Amino acid sequence: MRLLLGFILVFFIGLCAQAQTVKPIRWTISLSKKEVKQGETIEIIMRAEINSDWYLYSSDFDPNLGPTVTSVAFEKSEGYKPTGALKAIDAKEKYDSLWEGKVRYFTKHAEFRQKIKILKTNPVLKGILMYQVCSDKEGKCIPYEEPIFFDNLKVAVAAVEPEENTTKPTQQNPTSEDRLQDLESQKSKLVQKDKNGNDVAKEQLKEFAQKYGGDQ
Repeated sequence: MRLLLGFILVFFIGLCAQAQTVKPIRWTISLSKKEVKQGETIEIIMRAEINSDWYLYSSDFDPNLGPTVTSVAFEKSEGYKPTGALKAIDAKEKYDSLWEGKVRYFTKHAEFRQKIKILKTNPVLKGILMYQVCSDKEGKCIPYEEPIFFDNLKVAVAAVEPEENTTKPTQQNPTSEDRLQDLESQKSKLVQKDKNGNDVAKEQLKEFAQKYGGDQ
């Protein structure tokens, strides 16, 4: 008799333990892209299937109200950086008399998105999704954690554009040929002749010759 009672007790304890381990929610976590460029921003997409008579608290209401809001904590890394807040997609809203305030929540289906900026190649995305599901029918509210892990993201190194050459070309020193052409041009302007073809600007020509004569 005692053996039978012991067997029945163990059986019921096992059933209770199994019931406690069954989650009323199932997550699918994916990336918006599997191949990105270094410096590009992608999204981690978190979708949930919620059992009937259960609901999931959202992330976009006052966390000081009472219920545990959905949140994500990422490990610090040089390979990536979260940008912005966790975004809930189309959550419902109601006034909760128990908490005396408005709460936002999901039933049946839920979706959250978190933006991540990729800083280096071969990043390992690691974090924890924290949330709470409740059932008014069961009279339960249970907190859970869901791991986030991705190490197979392909990252292409961003091409470095060549810098524009803004250096001005250096001015070359004038050659003897350049000086000669300049002398001929100036000479035609300085030398003046009368009707008979005689030079009437000798003094100017002397000054011209002293100024430009010979290579420097």
